[in-house]
Amino acid sequence: MPPAKVKIERIIDERTRQNTFHKRKGGLVKKAIELSLLCDCEVALVLKSGPTKTCKEGRVTAYCSKDLAGMLRETLTHLPMG
Repeated sequence: MPPAKVKIERIIDERTRQNTFHKRKGGLVKKAIELSLLCDCEVALVLKSGPTKTCKEGRVTAYCSKDLAGMLRETLTHLPMG
């Protein structure tokens, strides 16, 4: 039997929400790495968690297949202004 569909809405329980974030963050980073390797493309991923009891500002997780600063500079110069 296939697993039940997860309703996409904010998780109320803080502990469950943090646990889900941690698991899905790992999966997202893994997919970013796979995409950059399989397709020979540059990938940048930046995630910022919400505030927690141990970290009031939240934590930042970043992955970049090349130079993050260079990739951000290049992206910002090519963004349409308007």
